Amino acid sequence: MNTIPDHIVIPFLFIIGASFGSFLNTVIYRVPEKISIIKPGSRCSSCKTPIRFKDNIPILGYFLLGGKCRHCSEPFTLRYVLIEALTAIMTVWLYLTYGLNETFFMYLVLTYLLIAITFVDIDHFIIPNGFVLIGLGALAVGIPTNWIPVEWEDAVSGAFVFAGFLFTIGLIGQFILRKESIGFGDVKLGLVLGGYLGVEYSVLALYLSFALAAIMVFIMLGGKILKKNSKIPFGPYLAGGTLIAILTKTPYGGNYILNWYYSTMF
Repeated sequence: MNTIPDHIVIPFLFIIGASFGSFLNTVIYRVPEKISIIKPGSRCSSCKTPIRFKDNIPILGYFLLGGKCRHCSEPFTLRYVLIEALTAIMTVWLYLTYGLNETFFMYLVLTYLLIAITFVDIDHFIIPNGFVLIGLGALAVGIPTNWIPVEWEDAVSGAFVFAGFLFTIGLIGQFILRKESIGFGDVKLGLVLGGYLGVEYSVLALYLSFALAAIMVFIMLGGKILKKNSKIPFGPYLAGGTLIAILTKTPYGGNYILNWYYSTMF
């Protein structure tokens, strides 16, 4: 049980999360380009000048520099600081939901993976196999040790339910639309997500994922942002649905959304 006061843990985790967010920015940019994530260090994408340590402070550094390179004045995309802030917030939220324990760290791995997957999929319409392998490795550690609170039978069943549903929808969509509707990267990611969630939470996450996708498509069509033949990355919606499922845990081990559903429908 964690005995460190929240007023110490929360700021510390926020800083750690923001730092990992800075690292995820590097991963998101470099992995699809097959560039080392270790070296060279952070540098301006325009003039290639290395960014000094004091200018590379997560979140704060962006504002100290006025959102632009100190040397060439090329603007930095606001997405960098948004990813750092998102990662910091998610880190704290996971702590508030699960406490400071092994389960927290296992879900932290999944959350950071999903943040990276979201933006890589948005940029390139791919989910790198390396991300999926890291997720499978986390399952291989977390399920036998019960650090991920899912029995192994439920984890295996959840993986097949999640991935199998996506695969089936993909086949149906390809038959009807005559083009790929669900990429195989999404199916492989489904194995990881289903393993983490088990069957019941997999169904919840799938429902939330498709609901989020439908809402966003409706908004983009209404705003004339989305064209008829536009490609839509589905990884971000799988990530969103999964994170909502794991972050709506009740203090007693249930789930607020499922509790509401069961109390309303039954």
